[in-house]
Amino acid sequence: MLNNIILIVLFICFVSGLAYVYMRLKEETKKAPKKGEDLQISPEEVIKQVEALFLNGDFSTGQKLAKKYLAQNPYHHELRKLLVKSYIENQKEYDAISNLLVLVQFYPDDLSLYAQLATLYKNTHQQKKAIHFYSYLLTKDKYDLNAMRNLAELYYNNKQKESALKLYKQLVAFIDDEEEKVEYYEIMGNIYTTYGDYNKAINFFKKVLQHKSNNIDVIKELRKIYLKQKDTENVIYLSRKLIDLEPGNYVYYEELINLLFHVHSYEEALSYAQKALELENTDVFAIKNLIAKIYIYTGKIQESINLINETIVQDPTNLILSQTLAMAHCMNKDFEMAKKVCNDAIEVAVPSDIKVIHNNLSTILAEEAVYLLNQGKTKAAFDKFTEAMQYNNENPEIYFKLATANRTIKNYSEAVRQCKRAIELAPEVSLYYETLADIYYELQNFIEAKKYYKEAVFIDPKNTRAHTFLGILQSKDKEHESAIKSLETAVSLDSNNVDIRYNLALAYEVAGKKDEAKAEYTKVLELNPNHKEAANNLKLL
Repeated sequence: MLNNIILIVLFICFVSGLAYVYMRLKEETKKAPKKGEDLQISPEEVIKQVEALFLNGDFSTGQKLAKKYLAQNPYHHELRKLLVKSYIENQKEYDAISNLLVLVQFYPDDLSLYAQLATLYKNTHQQKKAIHFYSYLLTKDKYDLNAMRNLAELYYNNKQKESALKLYKQLVAFIDDEEEKVEYYEIMGNIYTTYGDYNKAINFFKKVLQHKSNNIDVIKELRKIYLKQKDTENVIYLSRKLIDLEPGNYVYYEELINLLFHVHSYEEALSYAQKALELENTDVFAIKNLIAKIYIYTGKIQESINLINETIVQDPTNLILSQTLAMAHCMNKDFEMAKKVCNDAIEVAVPSDIKVIHNNLSTILAEEAVYLLNQGKTKAAFDKFTEAMQYNNENPEIYFKLATANRTIKNYSEAVRQCKRAIELAPEVSLYYETLADIYYELQNFIEAKKYYKEAVFIDPKNTRAHTFLGILQSKDKEHESAIKSLETAVSLDSNNVDIRYNLALAYEVAGKKDEAKAEYTKVLELNPNHKEAANNLKLL
C-alpha cells in the first residue's frame, strides 16, 4: 500500500515537472523574435526608413540601420542594393564591393552588378580584378561598349598594348561619335609608335589633326616620328606650327632655327632667330651664336666676328661663342687668330671643355692645310695635317680633308683610305659617302661609286648631287626605272638645274620613253635656249 502511494506521488511530481518545462518553453518561444523583429520593423518599412534617411542626407544613420537589419536578415536583397548605392555615392568603395559580392551570389545573371564591381575595382586600382569582370561582361555581350572602353583603357595602362589595340579597333568600328573616335586614334597612334610601326602611327595622328589641328601633344609625337625618319621637311613644318600655337616657347624657336640652318635655309633661320631674341626666356648667347654661324655660312664673316666680339664681352669664358669666333676667323683665312682664340679659351676652360677646343684646333689646322695645298705648298700642307692629328686623331674632318688633299694630287689609294676613315668616325655625314663615290667615279670603279652614292642619299635623301650621279650610273648600267627615279628625285630637289634635267631627258630617251624625253628636253631649252645637245636630241626624236 505504502509503495503504491510513493509511486503515485512520484508520478504526480514527474507530470508537474513536465508541465513546468512545457510552460517555460512556450514562454521562451513567445519571447524569441523572428528575423528582424528585434528592430520591430517590417522589411517594407526598413526600406522606407533607410530611403528617407538617405534623401535627407543622413547617410551614416541610414547605413547603420541597413547594416543592423541585414545582420538579422541577410536575405533582404533590395535593402542591400540600396546600401550599395549609398556606399558608392559616399565613395565607400570597399564596403560597396563586399556587399556586391554577396548580391552576385544570389543574382548571377544580373550583369549590372558585375558592371558595378568592375567599375569599383577599377576605381580602387585593383586592375587585375577589374580586367576580370570587364572581360566577363564582354563574354556575355560582345557589343557592351562601356565594358569595351574600360577594358581597353585598363589594357593600355597595364602595358598590354596588343589587347588594347584590338579593342580600340573594335570601338572605332562600333561607335558613331567622331570626338570619341579621335580620342582613340591618338591612343592607337601612340601604340603603333611604341611598336616602331611609324607609318601606321602617322596615319592615326593625321586623323587626329584632321579634327583637331591644334592638338599640341599629337603634333609633338608626329614631329618625333619625322625626326626619326629624317623627314626634315615635315619636322620643319610641324616646328613652325608649334611656334604658331605657343609663340612664347623659346625651345621651339631654338629647335627650328637649328633645323633651318641644317637645311641651309639661312634667311628663314635668321628671321626666327631675330624673333627669338624678343622672347623673355631666350638664351641670348645661344641665339646670337646661331646668328653668327648663319653669317659665316652666308659669307658675312666680318659681321659674324663683330657680333661675337660684342656679345662675348658679357661672358668672356663662354665656350660656344669663343669657338664660333675661332671658326669665323678660320673661314676668313686668318688661321693665326683662329688658333689664338682657341688657345686663349684653353687658359680659362674647365677640363671637360678642353677636348672640344682641341677638336676645333684640329679642324682649323686641317683647313689651313687645305689652304696651303691650294697654294701649291704640298709639304707645308701635310705638316699641318700631322699637327692637326696631334690635337685630335679622331676628328673626321681631318681625314675628310686629307682625302680631298690626296685626291687633288691624284693619290687615290690614300684618298680612299682617308675618306673611309672619316666615314668610320662619322657615319652619319652624307658628304663623306658622296666624296668617296666621286673618287671611285674618277677611278672609273662605277660599281663602288654607285654603292656609295646610294649610301649618301640614304643618309641624306635631299642630297641632290648624289641622286644625280646615282641616276647617271644606273642609266649607264641600263637600270632604267631606277635611273629615272633617282633623276626625278634630283629634279624635284632642284627644278631649275639644267644639267639634272638634261640627264633625266637622256634617261627617258635610253629607256625608250620618247614622249617624256621630248617634254624634258623642252624644259631644258626653256631654262637654257642655247643648250645645243638638248636641241639636237629633241630634233632627232
